[in-house]
Amino acid sequence: MTPSLTSDLSVLVVEDDVEQLQLNQRLLEAEGFQTSGVTTARDAVCLLRERSFDALLCDFGLPDMNGGELLRYVRQIRPQTAFVMLTGYDDVATAVSSMRRGADEYLIKPAAANELGSKLLDAMQARRQLHENHKRAERAPIQGFLRGVQSLVTSLEAKDKYTRDHSRKVASIATQMAKTLPGLSRTQIGEIRVGALLHDIGKISVPLSILHKAGKLTEQEWEIIRRHPQEGARMVKPLARDFPEVHRIVLSEHERWDGNGYTQGLAGEAIPLGARLVMIADTYDAMCSNRSYRKALPKDEALRVIRDGAGGQFDPNLVPAFEGVVDSLPHPYDD
Repeated sequence: MTPSLTSDLSVLVVEDDVEQLQLNQRLLEAEGFQTSGVTTARDAVCLLRERSFDALLCDFGLPDMNGGELLRYVRQIRPQTAFVMLTGYDDVATAVSSMRRGADEYLIKPAAANELGSKLLDAMQARRQLHENHKRAERAPIQGFLRGVQSLVTSLEAKDKYTRDHSRKVASIATQMAKTLPGLSRTQIGEIRVGALLHDIGKISVPLSILHKAGKLTEQEWEIIRRHPQEGARMVKPLARDFPEVHRIVLSEHERWDGNGYTQGLAGEAIPLGARLVMIADTYDAMCSNRSYRKALPKDEALRVIRDGAGGQFDPNLVPAFEGVVDSLPHPYDD
């Protein structure tokens, strides 16, 4: 085996026999691997908490925790680490059984140097392939979900000309704000973007005569409008099974920081973060866009409304995030 092919690969060797441990490490290092060695499963657990390895070479018969038990732990905290079990002749059946529980390869002791290296490389390749298969499986429902999102947004915009591009602009503002907040992952920001795209989807159930009414709405008409977050949440729940923040945003985007919103009367940080971001973005874009009942407000006036609403309608901790992105927003939105 060419050392240059293995020089970047790290292996944790777990063997309670010190002489055998040192021998395995020497054999692997001669093959070009970087190695670390421990004599107990407990020490292996401590080391795995601190750093990752490309592979783990483990004796099955450890004194404090057998190799099968260590394997279960490794699969929980380091699922991408290849695992090769070392076993004696009497434990072959157990080692084969361990492969069904997540081991990638096994070896019968004593193993030759070239066999150790080749089995480790085979195990790493098998683990990488398994990881790629999982990623492909994960991408398929995500792609279907996004197609469903686009279909729903298109349906809403086809029904209501005043919401045309509104969802996209709200999503853009909310996403820009989210990116300025500390501690949010790309997945969380992505869910906020999708939730913002869908925040008004429940309006598909609202009659156009109400959506486009130029005069004052009756109390009965307001009640129909106020039901749209619940309708939207019902629509996206099957799509958002794996994206819970999307569902929370659609249901809660009209909740107010002071508790005077709808549909559940949530207040403060009980309101999902994504919904608090969308509330600001949605209000700003609505004020800066023409509607059937009024003309768009000037950008400065809309910003003043957002600032004045901090602590009432809006999360006061998020208004500065909005102020940080508002200068980059175009105005007017409509010709």
